[in-house]
Amino acid sequence: MPALKGSLTYARFFVEGEPPKDFREKFMRAIRLRAMQPLEADDDVAERSGWCAIGEPFDIDLHYEGVFFNNFINLGFRTDRWSIPGPLLRTRVREAESAYLLKRGRERLSRSEKAELKEVVARKLRKQFVPTTRAVDLSWSLEDGVVRFFSQSARPTATMLELFEKTFGSKLVPEAPYTLAARLGLSKAEDQAWTKLEVTQLMAAGES
Repeated sequence: MPALKGSLTYARFFVEGEPPKDFREKFMRAIRLRAMQPLEADDDVAERSGWCAIGEPFDIDLHYEGVFFNNFINLGFRTDRWSIPGPLLRTRVREAESAYLLKRGRERLSRSEKAELKEVVARKLRKQFVPTTRAVDLSWSLEDGVVRFFSQSARPTATMLELFEKTFGSKLVPEAPYTLAARLGLSKAEDQAWTKLEVTQLMAAGES
């Protein structure tokens, strides 16, 4: 999902805390440490995420000039995932199970043997495919303490939140009416009034 072109659909998050004084060097080291490492066929994981250059999913050699722009940190959040067609995997697994049983003169496999054979077959098939790659742009306004993540899908967002905290040591708080109001500053009276608010249903059940 691009920040530099295309439709501007994004989710906003507030960054808890302030960056350290020497944040540029610290952040750059942390970003490089968690830069994307492309999936390999023999890896033990079926999916991996990491940072890449904004707008360039396959550029994982990150430098200051590509990450820092004025008071912004711009990154791409890339995820690689193996996506082997289900019917092909099931067929090859059945073939492997049959050959395994025939070789050992047995009729059944244990649960652990089935899992092991499936993993062996999957690794062999991965060498015939390439992992799917998806990248989502992220822009952090250091002055405002606001991160814009150019996706609203739950799964990549959850993974990005985890990686962001590991990289920068700060949690992201999703923008919502209350979090926005609290960030702007509520008086004691306003805070008490807010807690008494109730959800109003504008449409009766069954209406469309």
